[in-house]
Amino acid sequence: MSAFKRNLVAAATALVGTALVCALSGPAASAEPVPDRPAAAHAASVGRLSLRLASEPGQVANVRGGGSENGTPVVQWPWTGGKNERWEATAVADGYYRLASRESGKCLNVRGGGHENGAPVIQYTCDSGANEQWRFVPKGIGYQVVVRSSGKCLNVEGGVGKGNALIQYSCSAHGTANDVWLPVWEPVS
Repeated sequence: MSAFKRNLVAAATALVGTALVCALSGPAASAEPVPDRPAAAHAASVGRLSLRLASEPGQVANVRGGGSENGTPVVQWPWTGGKNERWEATAVADGYYRLASRESGKCLNVRGGGHENGAPVIQYTCDSGANEQWRFVPKGIGYQVVVRSSGKCLNVEGGVGKGNALIQYSCSAHGTANDVWLPVWEPVS
């Protein structure tokens, strides 16, 4: 397949996936919680998705090496379709979601609940910590993925690059290539 066709397929996949996530999440995807909706409406699983960079939809959030240990880094990596690139999104409260790796069942987590720019994003056993609760804030053609504990964004350290670590970093006002994501619904694998 030519590079043009691969890019076209990736862009179409990202667009359809984003539309599905928007349709499923409705008003809860906004930055503000929706007070008139019952809490039970937020308890359902959104489903299996990949987190793709809006600037390069072929690049995803990947649990490095498919590891299952607590503390395994999450990195940017080209999409291969592996379970370590798929996340189970479950609503927790107030428009926030827990994102659990389909490979390990562990959650996307800011290590130690730190508030500083550059704190590493890892996988860790899921609990109720604010450092593993994320919301999707519309930005440009995608979403900034914001962690509850610090209000900072999921970011690719040092800019877009294969194998670069994911970190938390202050959200950019208009979104940048390394902090705007496309949550794309993926078929069950």
